[in-house]
Amino acid sequence: MKNRINFYLFILAIVVLDAVLLRSPNLLGKIGLILYKYDYLRTFPKALLTVSLVAGAGVVLAEAVRYMVQRAKLKFFTGRLVLFVLFMASTAMLVKTVIDFTAWSYSHTGLRFQLGAFLLPLILMIQFFYSWRTMPKATLFPVSPVMDTKNKTESYGND
Repeated sequence: MKNRINFYLFILAIVVLDAVLLRSPNLLGKIGLILYKYDYLRTFPKALLTVSLVAGAGVVLAEAVRYMVQRAKLKFFTGRLVLFVLFMASTAMLVKTVIDFTAWSYSHTGLRFQLGAFLLPLILMIQFFYSWRTMPKATLFPVSPVMDTKNKTESYGND
Protein backbone atom coordinates (compact mmCIF):
# COMPACT_ATOMS: atom_id res chain seq x y z
CA MET A 1 0.00 0.00 0.00
CA LYS A 2 2.85 2.39 0.88
CA ASN A 3 4.49 1.75 -2.49
CA ARG A 4 1.26 2.68 -4.30
CA ILE A 5 0.98 5.93 -2.34
CA ASN A 6 4.58 6.81 -3.21
CA PHE A 7 3.93 5.91 -6.84
CA TYR A 8 0.87 8.15 -7.06
CA LEU A 9 2.75 11.02 -5.38
CA PHE A 10 5.39 10.58 -8.10
CA ILE A 11 2.63 10.69 -10.75
CA LEU A 12 1.25 13.85 -9.12
CA ALA A 13 4.66 15.53 -9.39
CA ILE A 14 4.92 14.54 -13.06
CA VAL A 15 1.41 15.92 -13.68
CA VAL A 16 2.44 19.31 -12.26
CA LEU A 17 5.63 19.26 -14.35
CA ASP A 18 3.60 18.42 -17.46
CA ALA A 19 1.22 21.32 -16.82
CA VAL A 20 4.19 23.68 -16.46
CA LEU A 21 5.70 22.41 -19.73
CA LEU A 22 2.40 22.65 -21.61
CA ARG A 23 1.83 26.16 -20.36
CA SER A 24 5.11 27.48 -21.74
CA PRO A 25 5.16 27.34 -25.54
CA ASN A 26 7.23 29.80 -27.55
CA LEU A 27 5.65 32.70 -29.50
CA LEU A 28 4.57 30.52 -32.44
CA GLY A 29 3.14 28.00 -30.00
CA LYS A 30 1.10 30.71 -28.26
CA ILE A 31 -0.27 31.83 -31.60
CA GLY A 32 -1.09 28.19 -32.38
CA LEU A 33 -2.97 27.86 -29.08
CA ILE A 34 -5.10 30.82 -30.11
CA LEU A 35 -5.62 29.68 -33.73
CA TYR A 36 -6.47 26.09 -32.87
CA LYS A 37 -8.61 27.21 -29.90
CA TYR A 38 -6.72 25.19 -27.28
CA ASP A 39 -8.25 27.25 -24.47
CA TYR A 40 -7.63 24.43 -22.00
CA LEU A 41 -3.85 24.99 -22.23
CA ARG A 42 -3.63 28.80 -22.12
CA THR A 43 -3.14 29.25 -18.37
CA PHE A 44 -1.38 27.10 -15.79
CA PRO A 45 -4.57 26.27 -13.82
CA LYS A 46 -6.36 25.20 -17.00
CA ALA A 47 -3.40 23.10 -18.13
CA LEU A 48 -3.12 21.56 -14.66
CA LEU A 49 -6.83 20.74 -14.66
CA THR A 50 -6.61 19.19 -18.13
CA VAL A 51 -3.59 17.04 -17.33
CA SER A 52 -5.03 16.10 -13.93
CA LEU A 53 -8.31 14.96 -15.48
CA VAL A 54 -6.53 12.78 -18.02
CA ALA A 55 -4.16 11.29 -15.44
CA GLY A 56 -7.04 10.91 -12.98
CA ALA A 57 -9.05 8.97 -15.56
CA GLY A 58 -6.06 6.67 -15.99
CA VAL A 59 -5.82 6.16 -12.23
CA VAL A 60 -9.53 5.40 -11.97
CA LEU A 61 -9.35 2.85 -14.81
CA ALA A 62 -6.26 1.13 -13.39
CA GLU A 63 -7.60 1.03 -9.84
CA ALA A 64 -11.01 -0.21 -11.02
CA VAL A 65 -9.36 -3.15 -12.78
CA ARG A 66 -7.23 -3.82 -9.68
CA TYR A 67 -10.31 -3.71 -7.44
CA MET A 68 -12.28 -6.06 -9.68
CA VAL A 69 -9.42 -8.58 -9.76
CA GLN A 70 -9.02 -8.43 -5.97
CA ARG A 71 -12.74 -9.04 -5.45
CA ALA A 72 -12.73 -11.89 -8.01
CA LYS A 73 -15.22 -10.09 -10.27
CA LEU A 74 -12.59 -10.26 -13.01
CA LYS A 75 -10.06 -13.00 -13.62
CA PHE A 76 -6.37 -12.26 -13.11
CA PHE A 77 -5.54 -12.91 -16.76
CA THR A 78 -8.44 -10.75 -17.98
CA GLY A 79 -7.41 -7.88 -15.69
CA ARG A 80 -3.85 -8.01 -16.97
CA LEU A 81 -5.15 -8.16 -20.54
CA VAL A 82 -7.30 -5.05 -20.00
CA LEU A 83 -4.34 -3.17 -18.53
CA PHE A 84 -2.12 -4.32 -21.40
CA VAL A 85 -4.67 -3.04 -23.95
CA LEU A 86 -4.82 0.31 -22.11
CA PHE A 87 -1.01 0.42 -22.08
CA MET A 88 -0.91 -0.24 -25.83
CA ALA A 89 -3.58 2.42 -26.46
CA SER A 90 -1.52 5.00 -24.56
CA THR A 91 1.56 3.85 -26.50
CA ALA A 92 -0.34 4.44 -29.75
CA MET A 93 -1.31 7.87 -28.42
CA LEU A 94 2.37 8.64 -27.77
CA VAL A 95 3.33 7.51 -31.29
CA LYS A 96 0.59 9.69 -32.80
CA THR A 97 1.77 12.65 -30.73
CA VAL A 98 5.36 12.16 -31.91
CA ILE A 99 4.18 11.96 -35.53
CA ASP A 100 2.01 15.07 -35.12
CA PHE A 101 4.84 17.07 -33.57
CA THR A 102 7.21 16.24 -36.40
CA ALA A 103 4.79 17.92 -38.81
CA TRP A 104 5.59 21.49 -39.74
CA SER A 105 2.86 23.30 -37.80
CA TYR A 106 3.54 21.63 -34.44
CA SER A 107 7.32 21.40 -34.80
CA HIS A 108 7.73 25.14 -34.16
CA THR A 109 5.88 25.27 -30.84
CA GLY A 110 8.99 25.09 -28.70
CA LEU A 111 10.83 22.30 -26.98
CA ARG A 112 9.08 22.67 -23.60
CA PHE A 113 5.63 22.47 -25.15
CA GLN A 114 6.63 19.43 -27.20
CA LEU A 115 8.05 17.67 -24.14
CA GLY A 116 4.82 18.41 -22.28
CA ALA A 117 2.80 16.93 -25.12
CA PHE A 118 4.98 13.80 -25.10
CA LEU A 119 4.79 13.50 -21.33
CA LEU A 120 0.99 13.17 -21.09
CA PRO A 121 0.67 9.81 -22.89
CA LEU A 122 3.86 8.71 -21.14
CA ILE A 123 2.18 9.32 -17.77
CA LEU A 124 -0.66 7.03 -18.82
CA MET A 125 1.79 4.39 -20.04
CA ILE A 126 3.61 4.46 -16.69
CA GLN A 127 0.34 4.16 -14.77
CA PHE A 128 -0.98 1.22 -16.75
CA PHE A 129 2.36 -0.61 -16.73
CA TYR A 130 2.70 -0.16 -12.96
CA SER A 131 -0.81 -1.50 -12.41
CA TRP A 132 -0.16 -4.38 -14.80
CA ARG A 133 3.09 -5.24 -13.03
CA THR A 134 1.67 -5.06 -9.50
CA MET A 135 -1.66 -6.75 -10.20
CA PRO A 136 -2.72 -8.74 -7.12
CA LYS A 137 -4.06 -12.24 -7.37
CA ALA A 138 -7.66 -12.74 -6.32
CA THR A 139 -8.17 -14.12 -2.83
CA LEU A 140 -11.60 -15.62 -2.34
CA PHE A 141 -11.04 -16.73 1.24
CA PRO A 142 -8.53 -14.82 3.36
CA VAL A 143 -6.13 -16.82 5.48
CA SER A 144 -7.24 -16.93 9.09
CA PRO A 145 -4.62 -15.64 11.52
CA VAL A 146 -5.56 -18.43 13.96
CA MET A 147 -5.02 -21.14 11.36
CA ASP A 148 -1.82 -19.50 10.21
CA THR A 149 -0.31 -19.55 13.72
CA LYS A 150 -1.55 -23.10 14.29
CA ASN A 151 0.25 -24.28 11.14
CA LYS A 152 3.45 -22.55 12.25
CA THR A 153 3.41 -24.19 15.68
CA GLU A 154 2.77 -27.62 14.14
CA SER A 155 5.73 -27.21 11.82
CA TYR A 156 7.98 -26.39 14.78
CA GLY A 157 6.93 -29.63 16.49
CA ASN A 158 8.10 -31.68 13.49
CA ASP A 159 11.73 -30.53 13.73
